[in-house]
Parts: sequence; structure tokens; C-alpha cells
Amino acid sequence: MVTRTVGFLLASQVATGVGESSSWRTRILQPLRFAVLVGFSYYAGTRVGFAFTPSGQPNSVFWPPNAILLAALLLAPRKVWWALLLAVVPAHLLAQLQAGVPVWTATAWLATNTSEALIGALCIGQLVRPTRMFASVRGVFIFVLFGVILAPLATSFLDAAAVVLTGWGRGYLSISAERFWTNALAELTIVPVIVLWVSKGEHWIKNATLGRFGEAGLLVFSTLMATLWVFGSKPILASTTPALLFLPLALLAWATARFGSGGLSLCFLIISVAAMWFVMHGQEPFPSVSLPQNVLPLQILMCTVMLPLMFLSGFMTEARQTQTSLRQLSANLIDAQEQERARIARELHDDINQRLAMLSIRLQQWPENPSEVHGLVQELQQEVEDISSDLQALSHELHSSKLEHLGVVKGIKSWCNEFAERQKIEIDFQSQVISAVPFGIGISLLRILQEAMHNATKHSGVKFVQVQITQHSRELHLTVTDSGKGFDIESAMQGRGLGLISMRERVRLLHGTFNIRSKPMVGTKIEVRVPLLQDGSPNLAA
Repeated sequence: MVTRTVGFLLASQVATGVGESSSWRTRILQPLRFAVLVGFSYYAGTRVGFAFTPSGQPNSVFWPPNAILLAALLLAPRKVWWALLLAVVPAHLLAQLQAGVPVWTATAWLATNTSEALIGALCIGQLVRPTRMFASVRGVFIFVLFGVILAPLATSFLDAAAVVLTGWGRGYLSISAERFWTNALAELTIVPVIVLWVSKGEHWIKNATLGRFGEAGLLVFSTLMATLWVFGSKPILASTTPALLFLPLALLAWATARFGSGGLSLCFLIISVAAMWFVMHGQEPFPSVSLPQNVLPLQILMCTVMLPLMFLSGFMTEARQTQTSLRQLSANLIDAQEQERARIARELHDDINQRLAMLSIRLQQWPENPSEVHGLVQELQQEVEDISSDLQALSHELHSSKLEHLGVVKGIKSWCNEFAERQKIEIDFQSQVISAVPFGIGISLLRILQEAMHNATKHSGVKFVQVQITQHSRELHLTVTDSGKGFDIESAMQGRGLGLISMRERVRLLHGTFNIRSKPMVGTKIEVRVPLLQDGSPNLAA
């Protein structure tokens, strides 16, 4: 119920577009409506947490409200965080007081709960886009480090201090450890479900086939039945219980391999909630131990099982995305190859061939008057030189031999001069390179420069471009700057063109870095950094 409620409220937030409109209704009323829904979900999560609190114990075995607030902060714009935090205050106090928690204890828990969510959301949001958090190993690592470990660790000791100082419980260190693992398990369980299903659930459902729905239903049903069997029924032999705990692991592996982070998080939520409920009611997975001795090992076991599976899911998602990108890149390369062949054919047929045909016609019309021959010869000579120059330029676009004969820096400078003359623009070329640059690096830098210059003249409409090639220690830097129209980088990378993609791939093959800074009507700056060894060869072993 909690996940469904939060999913609904966050979906409403995304649909209404909080902060997008300039009207006061959008700026004020919609954030408040969203905040009310978050407050209701936080209240429901708190009530669920108290339902999972064993009688006579100060700690819950499963505490959702912190995770719900963290997920809401990750998905909501920061400009509405204030409204969410304000809405949480009455929801928290109402739920706590209804459960009989003293006012001072409830107030201290409010501070620690909101602090935990804020610490996690601020740290995660600075380093990764929340909706892409579980799509890579790096994103999973950031979530685990800040959302699951550091944020709960920073607040659990304060939680325990509030419990002990207000007389709600005893044993500071044991309460601290219990609260940390309870909060960590809730973050691992609830945050991925909310973030993934709110941001991608509609897309998954729309693109799923009937067979996919059937497999997902079978997986959820099997997970529920296996959990009920392992944790909800009395084993025939007590010694077999630890072995049965590995049964849900097989289902989690199935969910990871077939459905990624979305399927893994949903199945893990089912297992965690059911397992904690049965443990709290005396269905002990480990024989002959007390309830506190049962809860903590089970929480640790679940966390240690979930963590490698989350990293595996992130790795597999990255692999799938790479495979999809490679297929798209292959298709785009074939298309680009055909376009380049068509361009060369047009250059040869529509320009060079037509000019040669005109030259032939003029030769056929050779004048009989000797006084006209000299002038015609000069015109024909100039026309032949122009055709030769254009053929040479076209040949250099395909393969520049000047890099081999003049060297990389001088060859690139010569190309810049020729390009500036043909395009009627000014190129300010500056270089500061103290060592010889290998041809492999040079040809890649030339192709990147060619693509950047063609884009600048074709789309930016500039008449002045600055090109710099400098050497810094063991790195070679290429910078291309113009003050033209600029463009939206994300839209350009998602388009069908291969220009930016080919530039980035060339740099990647040289183990370098590629950076573009551009905005519409501001200009564009392309920065390339390529590592060099002491002998000037590319660092292919890096």
C-alpha cells in the first residue's frame, strides 16, 4: 500500500510538472498538493513501521518512513523539498503520538528521520541522476554508499541516544546497531522500488509482451510462495532451515537476470516484508534463539544478499545498454557510409564532372583567330588548376598525406589554412607541442577537428574559430572554440547523426577524455585530451 501510494503521488508530481509553469498556482498549489500526498505516505509508512515493532521492543524490525521520504526527495525537484519536509512534520508527530511514543522521543526521531533522508538525497543527487541511479555500477555504488550506509549510520546513533535519554529503551550500542540495520534494510528494500517503478514502470508495462507478463506473474507468485514456505511454515527438521534460506536467493537471481533492477527490487520487497513479519511473530528461521538474536542476523543476511545482486543488476543493465548502443551505432555507421559515398559521388558528378565536361566543350570550340588563343589558354589553365585544387581538397578530406610528410602539427595547420580559404572564414591556429606526435594520434585529432569545423561552418554560422593544440606533461590537448549559435548537446547525441559519437569514440580508443560545452546562442567549446607516453606513443595500456 505504501509503495502504491508513493508511486501515485510521485507520478502525479511528474505529470503536473511542478515548477515548470510560471503561474502562482503551479508554484504554490501543486507543490502543496504533492506535499500532502507525501505526508500521507509517510504517515502510512510510520504506521506500518509500528506494526512491525515487537511488543516491548524500542526498535521496529522494518521501518519504511525514512526510505519513503528519501525516495520522494530523490524524485522531486529541490525547489519543493521545503514543502515535503513541512508536510512530514504533522504526519510524523500524529503517527508517533498515536503509538504512545513520548513527545520528546517523537521530536528527536523526526529530526533524525528527516536528516537521514536529506543526507542521502543531497549526496546522491550531486553525483548521479536519481532516475538513472540503478542503471550502472557507479550509480548503485553511490546509492549504497550514501543512501544505505553513510546516511543511516550518521543518524542511527542519534536515534539510539534519543531512545535512551527519553527512557524509551536501554542499551545504547545494541539499539544503535539494531536501528542501523533496520534503516539500511528499509533503504535497500523500498527506495529502488519507488524510484524505478515511478520513473520507468509505465514504460515497462507498455512495452511488455504477453509472455513477459506471464513470466513476471510466475516470478512474483513463486517468490511469495517460497517466502511463505521458508519463513511462514514450521520446518520438518530444524537443521534444514538455514539451507532453505537459499531458496529465495535463486528467485532473486532469476529476477535479476530477466527483469533487472525493477524485478529484483520488487521480489526483494516481498521477501523482506514477509520474512520480517513472520520473524516478529515467532517464526524463527534459526532454531533455538531469541527474537532479537533472530532479527539482526536475518537483516544482515538480507542486506549482504541484496548488495551483490544490485551490483550485478547494474552491470547487466550497462551491458544491455552497451549492446543496444553498438547495434544502433552499427546501423548508423552503415547509413553514414552510404551518405558519404553519395556525397563523394555528388561532388564528382555534379561538380568535377560538369566542370570537366565544360572544359571539353571549350576545347572543342578552339578559336581559329591566333589572337584569341592566348587568352583562352590562360582561362583553361586556371580552370584546370581550380579542378585540381578541388580534387586535392576532396582527397585530403579522405586521407591527408601532409600529416606523414610535414608532421602532425604542421599538417593540421596546413589543413586549417586550406579549409579557411575554401570556406571564407578565419581560423586562429595556435600550437605548443614540444615532442613528436604519432601519426595514429594525429589522424584522430585531424578527424575530430574536421568534424568540429564542418559543424561550426554548417550549423553555427561563424566566421572565426580558434584552434589550439598544446602539450601538458604527458597529455596532448586539442581545443576548438567558436562563438556561434551553439546547440543542445543531449539532443544532438540522441539524434541519428554520427558526428559527436564518432568524435567521442575516437578519443575513447586513445584512452583520452572528450568534453563539449555548448548552449543555444552561446557558442561551443570542444576539449580533447589524449595521453602520451614519454616516447610520444599513445598509452594503449592505460
